[in-house]
Amino acid sequence: MCSKTEAKEALTKAFNQVDTDKSGSIDSGEIESVLRAYYKSSGKTADESKIKSEAAAFLKEVDKNKDNKVNLEEFIDYFLQFCS
Repeated sequence: MCSKTEAKEALTKAFNQVDTDKSGSIDSGEIESVLRAYYKSSGKTADESKIKSEAAAFLKEVDKNKDNKVNLEEFIDYFLQFCS
């Protein structure tokens, strides 16, 4: 079980780290940067087409208002579904 208050705080911090241009939303380029860093740090390989495909899939799943970016509310709502 997780505390939703603590989860929201952690998710807000994570969102702000991913939102590198501080626009208040995460775009596909920022998602791709996170995926590149993940693959590099984990020692796994992924070509650019895989990264772009995974970023597009994440964006499609999380972007509820379909503006091609993820705002803080969408980000928190998406990840809180895994907090029980």
